[in-house]
Amino acid sequence: MSRSFAACAALLSLLVLAAPASAEQGLWDGTKGVQHLHFKTAPILVKPGQNSINNVLVAPGQKPKVDGYIVRARPDLTYLDGTVPPVDVIHLHHGVWLNASGTSPASPFGAIQPIFFGGEEKTVFRIPKGYGYAYKKSDTWILNEMIHNNTPNATKVRLVWDLDFIPKSSPLAKTVKPVIPFWMDVRRGWGYPVFDVAQRSGGSDGQFTFPDDETTDPYAGGPKQNEFTMPYGGTVVAAVGHLHPGGLRDDIDVTREGAGTKRVFTSQAHYYDPAGPVSWDVSLTASKPKWRVALKAGDMIGIHATYDSRQSSWYENMGIVLLFVAPNEAKGPDPFVTKVDPTGELTHGHLAENDHHGGKLAVYPDPRKASDGAATTEVKIKDFQFQPGDLGQMYTKARVPVVAQGTSLAFVNQDDPGIEWHSITTCRAPCNRQTGISYPLANGAAGTQFDSGQLGFGPLGASPAAQRVTWQTPANLPQGTYTYFCRIHPFMRGAFRVE
Repeated sequence: MSRSFAACAALLSLLVLAAPASAEQGLWDGTKGVQHLHFKTAPILVKPGQNSINNVLVAPGQKPKVDGYIVRARPDLTYLDGTVPPVDVIHLHHGVWLNASGTSPASPFGAIQPIFFGGEEKTVFRIPKGYGYAYKKSDTWILNEMIHNNTPNATKVRLVWDLDFIPKSSPLAKTVKPVIPFWMDVRRGWGYPVFDVAQRSGGSDGQFTFPDDETTDPYAGGPKQNEFTMPYGGTVVAAVGHLHPGGLRDDIDVTREGAGTKRVFTSQAHYYDPAGPVSWDVSLTASKPKWRVALKAGDMIGIHATYDSRQSSWYENMGIVLLFVAPNEAKGPDPFVTKVDPTGELTHGHLAENDHHGGKLAVYPDPRKASDGAATTEVKIKDFQFQPGDLGQMYTKARVPVVAQGTSLAFVNQDDPGIEWHSITTCRAPCNRQTGISYPLANGAAGTQFDSGQLGFGPLGASPAAQRVTWQTPANLPQGTYTYFCRIHPFMRGAFRVE
């Protein structure tokens, strides 16, 4: 969610239908003097198959008109008629609202500062009563967004966001203490801060924690990107996490020299999907309204992200937590003196846009039952089909292309390489059921899994593109029929046979 913060912002999309908490619970909800503002972008054309990251300048009319404090944000993605598209059709993979005006001297994160964000888990961003993000009408905002079109059809959408806002001129503003956003990321500083989790990797509990379970040094001998040392004392007043499907939790720990390490916050994933931790049908916990942590200068904050590795491999995962810190304040409990409860609370339940899980009905022929096709050395990806071997073509010609054992099968993306990126990712045969947010999965047979990355070109270091359009399967695949899909456009399915 940026090699500066704009793409490190790369993560995420957006927040939701939460039941409002009362002011007595420590939030601003229901407080007289808090304004409820609604903003939206101009219509955005989403190209067929698009999965790119873009930076959009937020127009003056899309921000509050006066200085003040932001205390809550609920962004979303809608069609032009205001309806929210199903996530298996189109969704905002992430959206991060950034202040590019230069930050407060108290901020340690440079000139581009994240204000609020959302991932497809749509956790509501909120700051507890007594605190707020200091906004100036002269601020320059950039919206770093990644709209993912799962279909070959163009459409138009808007990004929308609701803000709870306290004008600086109001009496209520005198009660607000400014907070500074601290961006914690397991790959902080990367333009596209991701890591992969192979199925059945990690510990015996079927979980993989980054960076702990990496078998090689994830930071190549450089600084640990998942750690940050406090430059001054302060109170952490709120925390919001982000994960991708398969993610189980983000953990925030604090280490103090001579005192050890304490866990202070966990953003826990709660899946509504009957298949478990395999889709966007999930909520994450945010910090409770009265949660606080007092830190000292020199304290080291660390973040770790844990994913399930039993059911599937997961590619291009993220682990991010945005902390909000009141600098030079020590009102919360010191975690090395008083135990801090790390558990949070969900800000919403199941969302209707996540209803279509898929996987129930067979919609393509079973390629394992098809006859041998011609010997093949190359598959072209064109018009969102794998040629030869596309499962959709087997209705009229039930033949599977054949590859000689000991050789590789080459794939080349002949769709628009700047927009229409495709992957070749193993799925468990026959991989022929209806597409949904839970199907298909990268769960090919053990020892035969492969993934090409996203074949195409994008901004170097700040996009998911692999910066190539060709890829070859491993040459050592055993005999058998292999099924695969495009994890960017999962309705795309293909098969080949090694003989």
